[in-house]
Amino acid sequence: MQVIKEFSIQPTSVVCPACNSIFATPGLVTMPNVTPDTLIEADLHRVLPDAAIRAALVAMCPACSYTWWITAFRPHLFKPGLVPPTPIIDSPKKFAHAVLTGRQNGAHSLDLALLALNGCWCAREAGQPHERWLELAGGELEKALRDVQWNGNRSYYHYVMGEVCRQSGDFKGAVNQFNLVGPESMLPKELVERQKVQSISGDSKPAALPPHLVELLFCPKMKSQESLVAEE
Repeated sequence: MQVIKEFSIQPTSVVCPACNSIFATPGLVTMPNVTPDTLIEADLHRVLPDAAIRAALVAMCPACSYTWWITAFRPHLFKPGLVPPTPIIDSPKKFAHAVLTGRQNGAHSLDLALLALNGCWCAREAGQPHERWLELAGGELEKALRDVQWNGNRSYYHYVMGEVCRQSGDFKGAVNQFNLVGPESMLPKELVERQKVQSISGDSKPAALPPHLVELLFCPKMKSQESLVAEE
């Protein structure tokens, strides 16, 4: 077992849903709870202390290269040391393989966008360039928001798209997206206004949330309807 600042990763045996091969892959087994002091950025992701932690959220089959969230792989009782290991590749590249798998299997653009966003965050956690990941995430998220048959929380994802635009330097696009965020997003009005101001000022840097917003967003008992984005 590998322990990185209270995050525990250990090998686990799983079955590939595409070819039924059994293999061993790293899996995240424990993680510390979110507190107001947890580093969470304005695009609502938790900053992890090592890229290997985020990479453990996906698994890659050594037999057919099928790569997806590890939760899609059925656990197996074989000891990890007795089955083939997953390929050893750079952590962010696992998300690239997952995007490819998604495209090959007709995954929705939102699924691809979320994988690309995790690839972006993983690249940053690995100290690597992340700009192409942002571009990929923005393109897929734009497709998802244009899909009239998709019934997801569009308001929430307009906010996420706003952050993608802002960090990409498209400040006008960011403001337009933030203006589309309504109460159904279940996001605090303060958060949306905060990021809108940051966009208007031309600031593309990733932004950490202040402790009171981390508490409001990630501790449900603190969340109140009065804090949500107001109806126009």
